[in-house]
Amino acid sequence: MLYPQQNNFRTLFDLGGYWNIKADPNGNGTQEKWFSTKLEGDVHTIAIPGSWNEQLEEQGFKNYIGKAWHETTFKIPGAVQKSNKIWLRVGAADHKATVWLNGIFIGEHEGGYMPFELDLTNALNPAGEENHLSICVDSALSMHTIPQDVDPESDMYNTPAYERRHLFPATRFDFFPYGGLTRSVQLAAIPSERISDITVHSALNGSVKVETVCEGGDSVKVQILDAEGNEIARDSGKDNVDLKLEDVHPWCPASPYLYSARVSLISNGEVVDQFDQEFGIREVRVDGGKIYLNNEELFMSGFGKHEEFPIVGRGQFRPAYVRDHELMRWIGANSYRTSHYPYDEEMMRLADKMGFLIIDEVPAVSLGFWSDKFDDLAPLFENHKKAIEELVVRDKNHPSVISWSITNEPNLWAEEQYQNEASSRYFKELYEFTKGLDSTRPVMSISMAMYKEDDCLIEHCDIIGINRYYGWYTKPTDLEQAGKDLARELDATFAKYGKPIMITEFGADTVEGLHSTTAQMFTEEFQIAFTFKYLEVMEARDFVVGAHVWNFADFLTPQHFRRVVLNKKGVFTRDRYPKGVAFKLRDHWNSLGKINGSHRPKPPKPGFLVSDIK
Repeated sequence: MLYPQQNNFRTLFDLGGYWNIKADPNGNGTQEKWFSTKLEGDVHTIAIPGSWNEQLEEQGFKNYIGKAWHETTFKIPGAVQKSNKIWLRVGAADHKATVWLNGIFIGEHEGGYMPFELDLTNALNPAGEENHLSICVDSALSMHTIPQDVDPESDMYNTPAYERRHLFPATRFDFFPYGGLTRSVQLAAIPSERISDITVHSALNGSVKVETVCEGGDSVKVQILDAEGNEIARDSGKDNVDLKLEDVHPWCPASPYLYSARVSLISNGEVVDQFDQEFGIREVRVDGGKIYLNNEELFMSGFGKHEEFPIVGRGQFRPAYVRDHELMRWIGANSYRTSHYPYDEEMMRLADKMGFLIIDEVPAVSLGFWSDKFDDLAPLFENHKKAIEELVVRDKNHPSVISWSITNEPNLWAEEQYQNEASSRYFKELYEFTKGLDSTRPVMSISMAMYKEDDCLIEHCDIIGINRYYGWYTKPTDLEQAGKDLARELDATFAKYGKPIMITEFGADTVEGLHSTTAQMFTEEFQIAFTFKYLEVMEARDFVVGAHVWNFADFLTPQHFRRVVLNKKGVFTRDRYPKGVAFKLRDHWNSLGKINGSHRPKPPKPGFLVSDIK
C-alpha cells in the first residue's frame, strides 16, 4: 500500500476536521441503519484524527470500549471525479472499522494501528453533490485478536490472581485502550490504471531493484533521483527494474541520505500514473553476538515509547512527533521501539529524515495461549500473521526500520499452557513467516522474566530482546542484587544461544520533583541509580547490542492500584519535561556518540540550553 501522495496524476483531499460521533454500546446501529441518514440523538462533536477517550471524557467516553459511529460529509469536484477512481484511505481505526457511503456498504477492516483503502467510486453521488460518509469503529478486542482482550467470565481469569491484576478498563496490557479514528482520513483520486505497490531493494554496492505492482498499463519507467532531485539513473521494464548507482551515499543516523525512485506507469506510450518512493541505501546484519549497520558495529541507545499524548490520546499529532524526535536527539539516543504496536507512518517518515533507528513492533503484546494444542490457536495465529504482513508491507521501504519485533512479553499472565511444544511451534512459524516476507532485516522477539533463558520464545529470533525489572518489581531497591541477577541471566542467555541481546525495557516509576538522600523508590535519585546500574552491567558485555530505557515519557494506563493515573517510568513527563535522569543520560549517551560515530543522529546546533549550565 502506497503512502498518500499528490502529484500531476494523483489528488488528495483531507477529511480531517470536526465529525459527528455517537456511541453504540448495545450494537444497535447497523440493524437500525444509522449509516443511512445523519446521526440523531446523543450526538457529539469530535476532532478527527483523534481518540475519543479524553476529548469526550465528560460525555462518558473516557473508559468506553465498544462501537462508536463517526460521520462527515464531503464533495468531489466534477473534473476530478470524472477521470479517476476515488479511494478512501484511513490511517488507522482502532480496532475494527465498517464503512458506508451514502447508505451503501463499502467494506470493513479489522486490526488497529494500520492503514486500509476502500474504493468509493461506485457509491459516490454525482459530481458536486454532497456525500455522506459513515464509519462505525469498534474498539473491542477478543482472545483471537492482536492485541488480545481479557475475558473476566472465563475460568482462566476468574481467579484470585486475576482479581489482583484487574485493570479498569480491563486489558491484557499496561497502556490505555484508546478507540477511534486515530490517524489521517483522506480521499485519493487516482487513475484507474495505477501503481498500487512499490518495493525497493538496495545494497551498498549501488545495486537497486525496484519491484512494482500495477493495475493496467504496459510497462514502467524508473528514475532514481538523488537528495537534490537530480536524476542519476533510469531504466524501464514490465514489473521489475534493475539499476546501478555510482558514488553511493549510505543512509545512517549521522547522515540520513534519502534517494527517490520515481516510478511512471506507461500505457499506450503515455504516462498515466506516477509515484515517488523514498528509500535509503543501508545494510543490516547479525554476526554472532553483534549487529552491524553498513559493516560498522552498532549499539542502540534509546527508548521504548508510546504513541500517546494528552487530549488526542493516540491521535495523529505531528508537532509532538517532531518534539519527541528532537528530545531524543538532544539526549543522544539513536533508536526507539514502537512499543507495543505500529506507530503512525508519519513517525517512520520523520525517523527516515532525522536519522533514527526503529524496532518496528506488531501489537502482539502480553500474548496468552489458552491451549497446548497448536490447532486450537489457529484463529489467533492467522490474525498474528496478518498483523505482521500488514506491517511489513507498509514499512518495508523505510531505512529507519532496522528490525521487526513480532511479540512483546508473551505469557505475562502466566498461563500454564505457554511453555510447551505448541507455543514453540507458534513462534517458530511466525519467525519463518516474517523472514519469508523480508529477509533483509533481523527479527526480534521480546521476553519477560518468568522463564528467563529457558523461554521457548528466544530460540526463534535473530536478536534476543528482554524486558527486566530486577530491583523494581522483584527485590525492590536492592540494586546490587539486581545487577548480579541481570549479569547472571545475560551471561547464561548468550552462552545458550550465541545471539546478540538487547535490553528492550528497564526502568523505575518516578514522580518528578520527589527527592531523597537514600534509596527511595519513586524518587528521581532512585531512577538515576536504577538506570545506571543496568547500563553498567550491559555495557560491560560485548554481546549486549542495545539499551532501551522504559519509558521515553510517562503515559496513561487503565486504572490500577500500581498506577497513579500514569505509568511514571518516563525519562520525560507526559507533557515532555525532563526528569533528573534525562540530563545524566544526555551526558552518558553523548559520550557514547563520540565512539558510535555514524550511529548517532546529528546533535542539536550549539545554543543556550539549561543542561549546558555548569
